Amino acid sequence: MRRKSSLASQTGSALVVAIFIITVMSMMAAAMIKINASQAVTTTQEILGTRAWFAAHSGIEISLNRLFPIGDPLQMLTCEDIPIQISLVDFNGCSVTIECKQHSVEPMHRIQLRSIGRCGNGQYQVARQQQVWVKGLAQ
Repeated sequence: MRRKSSLASQTGSALVVAIFIITVMSMMAAAMIKINASQAVTTTQEILGTRAWFAAHSGIEISLNRLFPIGDPLQMLTCEDIPIQISLVDFNGCSVTIECKQHSVEPMHRIQLRSIGRCGNGQYQVARQQQVWVKGLAQ
């Protein structure tokens, strides 16, 4: 009889060990799922941030191209020639806003350009900005 009771107690302890192992493994799996989801959000924000930076950079380049038209190196236009919103062809889900301020002190003509690129929407919206100062001779 003693032998049977000894086997019964061992069977119960194996069940406790099995439940413990299952619990620990499920907790580890839940932690791994949470880490994976966190990494996905971080990657999404990083990609959107890079796209927003390049969108802002493109806004600066387009604005500079409009301020200093090709072909006449001495001609410098004014802020009225710069659009406030610029639409970009290859940046789906991104927008660019341009801020232009003029500061004229004879004989210098200075313009401050600020380009703000926004990409994404809702919870995953990222904005980056770039600023540039340009100067030219007052006409």
